[in-house]
Amino acid sequence: MKKFYIPLIRRKSSRDGNNPFVSYSFKLWIVGLIFFLVFVHVSLIWIYPNINILPKEIILGVVLVLSVYLWIQELRDRYRLLSLNKTLLDTQAQLEDAEVDTIATLILTEEAKDPYVCGHSNRVAKLSVLLAREIEIPKGRARILERAGKLHDLGKIGIQDEILGKRGQLTPEEWEIIKQHPRRAVDILKPLKFLVLEKGIILHHHERYDGKGYPDGIKGEEIPLEARILSIADTFDAMNSARAYRQALSRESIMEELKKVSGSQLDPRAVEIFLSLLEKDPSLWEKDTI
Repeated sequence: MKKFYIPLIRRKSSRDGNNPFVSYSFKLWIVGLIFFLVFVHVSLIWIYPNINILPKEIILGVVLVLSVYLWIQELRDRYRLLSLNKTLLDTQAQLEDAEVDTIATLILTEEAKDPYVCGHSNRVAKLSVLLAREIEIPKGRARILERAGKLHDLGKIGIQDEILGKRGQLTPEEWEIIKQHPRRAVDILKPLKFLVLEKGIILHHHERYDGKGYPDGIKGEEIPLEARILSIADTFDAMNSARAYRQALSRESIMEELKKVSGSQLDPRAVEIFLSLLEKDPSLWEKDTI
C-alpha cells in the first residue's frame, strides 16, 4: 500500500544542499486543506441546515491559523529570496571587478615599461571619479566610469613602442594607428558582456566637443557625459606628466590650456567644475596622492 505523506520543509541532502525554504508542494497542500475545510463546512450547512455539526468558529479559527501560517511562510521565503538575490548580485559584482582588475593589471604592466606613463590609467580613473562626484553623477555610474578609466588605454597594447614613445612628430600613418586604440580596446573587451556602458565611454573618450575628434566625430551632448569627464581627466594627466618629447607643463600652463580648449575639445561646463576642483584640492596636482 502506497504511503501517504505531507511534503514538509525540504531538508539538507547530498543532492539539494541546505534549503531553508518551505516547499511549493507543501504550500499547495495548505491551500488545498483550507479549501477542503471551507467546502466541508458549506456542504454540511447545505445538507443539514438545522444541525450545527461543526461550529463555524472552529472552522474559521482553523482557516485563519492556516492562512496566517501560510502568509508568514511567504514573507519569510520572500525575505530569504531577497537576501539570496543580494548575495548573488554582490558575488557577480566581485567577479566582474576581478575580471576588470585582471585586465587593468595588464595595462599597468605595460605602462610600467614606460616611466612617462606609469600609473596613468589609475590616475585618470581616480580623477574621473572625483570630477563625477562634483557633477553629482550617481554612484553606480561613477563606478562604471572608474572601470572605463582603468581600461581606457587598453587598445594601446600591441602598438609599437617606437610609435607610443616617439620623441618627434608622428607621421600621418603613425597617427592613424594611434587613433585606432579606442576601437581596438572595445574589440578586446567584446567578450565581456557586462561592460556595455564602459565600452561606450572608452570608445568615445577621444571625441571632441566640437565634433573634430575620433573615432566617430560626434559632438556636444552626443558624446556620453562619462566620456566627456574621462577626456578631461585624461587631458589633464597627460599635461601634468612628463613625456618622452617634453617635460610636464607648469600648473599655470595647464590651467590656461584647459580654459583654451574648453568648448572646442572639452565640455565647457565640466571643465569649469574641474578647474574649481583643482583650486579647491591642490593635492590633485601631485600624482602620488591621486
